[in-house]
Amino acid sequence: MTTAHCRLLAAALVVTVPHWGTGSTQAQSSGRQPGPGWRVKFDGSGSNPVIVDGVLYVGAADGGVYAFDTITGDMKWRFQTGENLSPGPRVITVPPGSSAIDTVQSLLPTLRREGTRRVDMVAAVANGTVFIGSGDRSFYAIDAATGKKKWSYEAGGGMASNNRSPGYPLPAAVHNDGTVYFVSEDGLHAVDALTGERKWLVDAGSLAGDLFGRGPTLGDGVIFLASGSVLYAFDPESGKPKWTTRVEGVGITAPLRGRGLVYFTTSSSSRPKVTSSSTLGVTLYAVDAADGQVKWKVGAERLWNTPTILIAGDTVYLVTDKSLSAFGLDTGRQLWTFSAEAIADKLWADERHVYVVTRKDSFATKGTLRALALSTGQERWSKGVNGSPDVLLIGDGVIYAGSDPLYALDAVTGKQLWSVKEVGAAGLIYGGRVFSISETEGYFGANKVDQGYLSAIDAKTGKLTPSK
Repeated sequence: MTTAHCRLLAAALVVTVPHWGTGSTQAQSSGRQPGPGWRVKFDGSGSNPVIVDGVLYVGAADGGVYAFDTITGDMKWRFQTGENLSPGPRVITVPPGSSAIDTVQSLLPTLRREGTRRVDMVAAVANGTVFIGSGDRSFYAIDAATGKKKWSYEAGGGMASNNRSPGYPLPAAVHNDGTVYFVSEDGLHAVDALTGERKWLVDAGSLAGDLFGRGPTLGDGVIFLASGSVLYAFDPESGKPKWTTRVEGVGITAPLRGRGLVYFTTSSSSRPKVTSSSTLGVTLYAVDAADGQVKWKVGAERLWNTPTILIAGDTVYLVTDKSLSAFGLDTGRQLWTFSAEAIADKLWADERHVYVVTRKDSFATKGTLRALALSTGQERWSKGVNGSPDVLLIGDGVIYAGSDPLYALDAVTGKQLWSVKEVGAAGLIYGGRVFSISETEGYFGANKVDQGYLSAIDAKTGKLTPSK
């Protein structure tokens, strides 16, 4: 180091980093009349919004959990997590002659113990309570009507994006029969929904892989959790495994359920020597939900993207970097395959089409949204989209795709109905409105900050504010 002091952000070294606010979200005045749409300042995070009984609940990068009126945009309440933590990036001073890397590494255990003021988990709302985890290492039960804390539970780290990926969404907890199930880096927790008392914990050390970004899936009398190369089925009452299924490969994906089977994928455990045609193997599994026995499996290839599966009707769809394939749910028989130079790792479907986004290459910021017939894979229409074209919603015969601008397209014909800029990507549809979040971003080495917003857009017109 050539200077006496060096300031380092304890965050990933990326071109853009999230701006951590200080509770600056402002609601509209309570006297505002309902209109086509509204927009409020919001710092964003990985926490996708959820709506229950006309109230939108979402976590933010400032450590707050918010409740908004979906009609007016009024903030009903705000609950602050991580009150004793810094609301911004951690600044570390490196003494003269010291290694910056060594200094940061020496402080990591302390930073992990303290946690971070950030909420990336999706809220779970049940019986008048909002259940959500925070980067401050605590899991909370918040009164849905008042925003008052009912209880908090020390759950450990791994419940915020931290250095892994700014704005990375973490799965919501599962509420079932008076118990809340969720994952932190400590393991799979089962907590009494009324008291916050732990019922049981499956320690992460006994599981097969990293739990970051994973969540439990509720089955019939069982809690599923995928980790490493193992699918676990736990008894909801005791936390004891009813069965475990170990398969070949790594990177097991979150399980999907259908027709008494559980579907997931794994990838090859080692990457071949990099060449122009280097690929990894992918295996799609279907196992019996009752005993974990493998019913069928099929192979595919991928380059970099995590494979994604989708169940629609009698078919399970698998997308990799260059192909989208359809397989029969019961037999695994391949029905059709669609190929492209690069395909985004997301899938959506309605009663007519399966929708996929193709690009010229894996790093392109523009793409083409394609509507393929469910039964044959034949293309029905296509539309070029900008921004983050792999984010998409479907509702009332309309497709919402892209992020800048956000497009509304007729699902049957692909005709553009409207577009709107600077609203971010669509998150959900409710009450004739499309709700979206654009993150607040600060730019490394510059003073520029792009303020983020939570927006409610009229689904028919794309309007944000009432006409004057």
